[in-house]
Amino acid sequence: NIHLKLNLAAEKDTIIANPDQLRQVFLNLMINAADAIHADEKKRDGEVIISSEVIKEEREALSHPPPLLKVTYADNGIGIPEKHLGNIFDPFYTTKEPGKGTGLGLSVSFMIIDGMGGSIKAASKEGHGASISILLPLSTDTI
Repeated sequence: NIHLKLNLAAEKDTIIANPDQLRQVFLNLMINAADAIHADEKKRDGEVIISSEVIKEEREALSHPPPLLKVTYADNGIGIPEKHLGNIFDPFYTTKEPGKGTGLGLSVSFMIIDGMGGSIKAASKEGHGASISILLPLSTDTI
């Protein structure tokens, strides 16, 4: 009972990335979203929204920052307590019950995205879902 919504404003934009590694990140985010939705025993219908857009992130060191692809996975699950947000990308850190997770998914995702020259951030309000946003540099090559 999870509905998937796509808001893809940047579906024609291109990044340089290893597709298998990116698929691993996206799969991990979907699994985490599904787990968060199913952890809410009161919720009957879950929702995951995947969105993409091109943004320009202001950076003091750059007068003309390159455009970035922003991909966001947002769910309406149980959310992440604020006290845990600063640790969710640490290796072996998990809020799941013993035997339900290794604490490596988001850590590996962080390393993959960082290795591609991007960044990954989380935002959440406990009880109101979470969103994970990935920023990756757009390719300047034309195809």
